[in-house]
Amino acid sequence: MRDIKYPAIYKHFKDKYYAVMSISKANGDENIDKEAKILQGYHTELNRNIDIYKLGDLYYHDENLEDTLVLYKALYDDKGIYARPIDMFLSEVDKEKYPDIEQKYRFELVI
Repeated sequence: MRDIKYPAIYKHFKDKYYAVMSISKANGDENIDKEAKILQGYHTELNRNIDIYKLGDLYYHDENLEDTLVLYKALYDDKGIYARPIDMFLSEVDKEKYPDIEQKYRFELVI
């Protein structure tokens, strides 16, 4: 499996650019929300906002989600933070669905 790099700029296979901020791990501490700064992230697969807890340089989420999430922002607008499961972020483009796409991966590292 590929590794995620952050902070970094990635290109989506539909030619848009995104800044990867960090990753968010599943929260195992029910008291974290008392100590952490709470951010909103739009989960791309659930199609809704979820709470992201920032504690120092680390990010956590709960929402009963076990996946590690990639946290990123679009460079073409200011719609906030997106959250996507890391396996999906690093996956290959579905060539059956998008046969004309030349890019191998859904998101590819630019810098």
